[in-house]
Amino acid sequence: MKGVKFGGLRSDTDLGLVLYSKKISPPKVRTAVVEVPGRDGNLDITEALTGRVMYEDREISFVFRVPNPKEEWPRVYSKVLNNIHGKKMDIILDDDPDNTYSGRISIDEFATNRNLAEIAVVCTVSPKKTYKNAVKKMIAVSGSKSLTLTNSGIPTIPEITADSELDVSFGGMSYHLSPGKNKVFDILLPEGDSKLIFSGTGNVTVEFKVQSL
Repeated sequence: MKGVKFGGLRSDTDLGLVLYSKKISPPKVRTAVVEVPGRDGNLDITEALTGRVMYEDREISFVFRVPNPKEEWPRVYSKVLNNIHGKKMDIILDDDPDNTYSGRISIDEFATNRNLAEIAVVCTVSPKKTYKNAVKKMIAVSGSKSLTLTNSGIPTIPEITADSELDVSFGGMSYHLSPGKNKVFDILLPEGDSKLIFSGTGNVTVEFKVQSL
């Protein structure tokens, strides 16, 4: 039976719910347009600031049914409220088990009739889902050495950890790395292969999470 995992709780075995339906909305594009006098139409500058499209949060909604006898419906409803309502959690769907959504959960409605009880759950989550395994590569640098990284998702910024001061080149530009963790926001790995060139002496670890819409 397919279900949903909210944090460490399964919708079926832990909360006693049966998944009836789900809806995953695509994230809205965060657009920016400017009205220019004397010009037909508006000027779309959506990618002007960051060089890429940015997105709003998205919504995932579920409808669960309560299989318990009618006299137990209030208890099940309270259990669900106590455990997940209003909380920020990781959300994993059984039919997409390798990816995680992250966001805040709200119980939207508890509806009953003579024979049926349903609980509607709405999750406001980040626009991107994250693959379960991060990409992590290590390299020892003495002089100059290149490292090829493969990103199978949408563009992402890697975390670079160095044990000494080094320089890194990407896309024809050079950046200084301090000992410890570094995030260079101009190093945006597109989908596919990218090459980083390190200069200096030291050990480097590059790590990033693969994300998709």
